[in-house]
Amino acid sequence: MNKTDEQLNLWANGRLSEAERLAFEQQMAQDPALAREAKFAMALRQQLQDEPATPPGELGLARLQRAIRAGRQAPPNVQLRKNIWKPVAIAACLMVAIQTGLLLGPEPWRQNNAIDVRPASGEAATAGPRLQIVFEPTASTADIQASLRSVNGSIVAGPSALGIFQVQLPKDSAADEAAARLREFAFVDEVIAP
Repeated sequence: MNKTDEQLNLWANGRLSEAERLAFEQQMAQDPALAREAKFAMALRQQLQDEPATPPGELGLARLQRAIRAGRQAPPNVQLRKNIWKPVAIAACLMVAIQTGLLLGPEPWRQNNAIDVRPASGEAATAGPRLQIVFEPTASTADIQASLRSVNGSIVAGPSALGIFQVQLPKDSAADEAAARLREFAFVDEVIAP
């Protein structure tokens, strides 16, 4: 809005001071285009004042409600994204249920055969005796290997928090004789034959 338009609006609403009003009316007398605009602004102001101020009524309310509903709907060119996770979650639950049924349910394909169960640690159960042995903290790896070779034993577990190793002996060896042989080493602190 330029200054002339602003003065025109203030003049039509009667908000110019007396000096500004006289100066603006002199400008309208010299410019016929401005005089036509002033005449139109006064007619528009008069028409707005004469029009009764009535609420929009039922028709206006219905139009407003229709506009609100139209604003809530997605625009026609926007495709709604489908939720793909719900079917994926259902399929995963079905797979877990089927696997549980196969693993824990009856096993018709085995036909009364024994189930092979092994420890998860991978430790193979052997028939030979076991010893528990504790080495001195100063014992080297070479010392420990030499002592275990003397009885043909191998470490199957350990060391525990207390430094105890589990040693597996061959199937045909005597646990007492192997324990006595291991006690002869100076770096062996204790040997227990359970």
